[in-house]
Amino acid sequence: MSESSSGQRYLDFLYVEGERLGWIFRDRNLFCHPFPEPYPTVEPVRSEVFFDAAAARVEKWYRMRRWVWIGLGVTVFFLCLGILGSGPSNLLVIIAIGLSVMIGGAYLSWSHSRALEDGPQRERERQLRRYELDCALWERYREQFDAAERERVAGYLEWGAALLPPTARRIDVVGGSVWGWEALLTVLGASMLRTRGALTLVDFSGEGVCHELVWLARAVSVDVTALRLPDQLGETTLLLDTDGQGLVDCLVEAMHGDAPAGRRADRAQDDRLLSAVCRALGEDVTIDRIAAAISVLLDAPGDVPELSNAERDHIADSLFADEFRRQVHPNLRRIESHLHPLRELLAATASGRPRHELGHAGLTCLVYENGAHNVREELLKELVFQGLIQRLTAPEQFAGPLVIAGADDLSHRYLERLTDLCARRGVRLVLMFRHLRDSAVRAVGADVVAFMRLSNHEEAGRAADAIGRHHTVVLSQLTRTLGGSQTHSDGDSVGASHQTSGPWLRHVSLGRSWTHTRTVADSVNWNEAESDQRVYEYVVEPRTLQDLPDYALIEVTQGMGILSVRTVECNPDIVSLPGLTTGPLPDLPLPDPTQAPPWLSDGSGPSSHPYPDDDDEDEWWEEHDREDWR
Repeated sequence: MSESSSGQRYLDFLYVEGERLGWIFRDRNLFCHPFPEPYPTVEPVRSEVFFDAAAARVEKWYRMRRWVWIGLGVTVFFLCLGILGSGPSNLLVIIAIGLSVMIGGAYLSWSHSRALEDGPQRERERQLRRYELDCALWERYREQFDAAERERVAGYLEWGAALLPPTARRIDVVGGSVWGWEALLTVLGASMLRTRGALTLVDFSGEGVCHELVWLARAVSVDVTALRLPDQLGETTLLLDTDGQGLVDCLVEAMHGDAPAGRRADRAQDDRLLSAVCRALGEDVTIDRIAAAISVLLDAPGDVPELSNAERDHIADSLFADEFRRQVHPNLRRIESHLHPLRELLAATASGRPRHELGHAGLTCLVYENGAHNVREELLKELVFQGLIQRLTAPEQFAGPLVIAGADDLSHRYLERLTDLCARRGVRLVLMFRHLRDSAVRAVGADVVAFMRLSNHEEAGRAADAIGRHHTVVLSQLTRTLGGSQTHSDGDSVGASHQTSGPWLRHVSLGRSWTHTRTVADSVNWNEAESDQRVYEYVVEPRTLQDLPDYALIEVTQGMGILSVRTVECNPDIVSLPGLTTGPLPDLPLPDPTQAPPWLSDGSGPSSHPYPDDDDEDEWWEEHDREDWR
């Protein structure tokens, strides 16, 4: 844990009831309603405006010619009436009047037609200005709506406990780093201590990943017993309170832990030899006394203070016949080579140091801090493991869960034996494997499996296979066909006639006809076909397992034919974050976009904003500065 979360107030969030692997994150923003208003769109120019512009282009020159004729008609009219007289000056005035009517009327007609022809452009500019206003209003209301929604969900919980199923008997942890294991043991171990009152942890990792858990347990006043292996093995009752036959079983299975089934005869022979030696030693059977007796059978020089003279003479002369001792001499030498290093490790037994009982109240840690792999250390691991099996078979109740960190080197058949014993005794078992290979491949598959980061691609592939695959239906082919036709035609016809009659042109007959036709026809054909394919793919891809962070894991729970997969964070520092609960997250429904609640108290929005009238548009934009809406 970091310094910022090492205070006593954060321990209350770790040391609480409910066995948990960590926490599950759920983003509170998922419960925000989406903004209900669609984004504005530019409205198209009305077809009537295009129609008026096309008609104006057709009629423009005709109207101008008409005004020319009207001006000539006015001039002729005034000349015929002779109202102004027949002088030269009066003639010029009449011509000026006719030209004024001709030019003025033609200009007015041209201006009107030009205004109609520019109608689509003005309409487009007006729609763009309205679109700009719509976008500004939409952005403003959306920001207000999002801020209100974020404030509404600000009190929602985001971190909830990933509680273990109460029916789970064994939890397997696969992969991960030293920091990930340390964090997981801190979170899981603290919750187990608070829930069950006791926890036994055997740390075979060689890295001391339980140090933070030990510190936390002492901070909350839990009775802690932490022993270093192999130096303090003699201070435990793991092998000292076992009877003679139990100790023989431990030694034989530890010496032949990785032996194939074909060497069962050697195991049987060693069991016979050690059983006979234990019977000769009577009630006081210890590893150092067994090792001394084997030395006597091998005629090793030197004193054996562990045995009395009567015991030494009986073992040397009466226990086995000379011929039998000669035949089993290789077995005796192998047994002696295994027992010799254990005599030094258990020397503390004779020094009068207090012995600690496993499986009682409080936290008991056996920490193996030597990272070297050699025969001596492997024998010690197997012996401790066999001692745990013997402890579980004892009539005394084993209190609390049992956690074994670094179970990679343990034999698969012994792991299965330990699992069965824990299930019968009601002891929750937690096995932690650094890699997914060898015995771990066959052992993994408990009720709950937590996969941490597996950098090796082969191990990640095995983990993905262990999680399993499922059938999904995906779209494999999409065929779309679009066909259509469109016809658009415009037609204009203009006709005019001019008739005069009479000798003095006193009768004038004018006629004009104008016709405009427009035809529009659309037809669209749309066909869509989809082809689905059923595929069999990983539930979790191997690449996902390779890219997991140090404090993340994928929990896989199998039960009642249902596979549950969820992502869990096991970093203890999460307890310092806001929005955390020590229980599971409440089940809240996600918002339904079709049933969004009113997002403003007054019910206003972009669609309710009044637009300016066409006649007052310029004045409206002058009153409302356009920069205020950007």
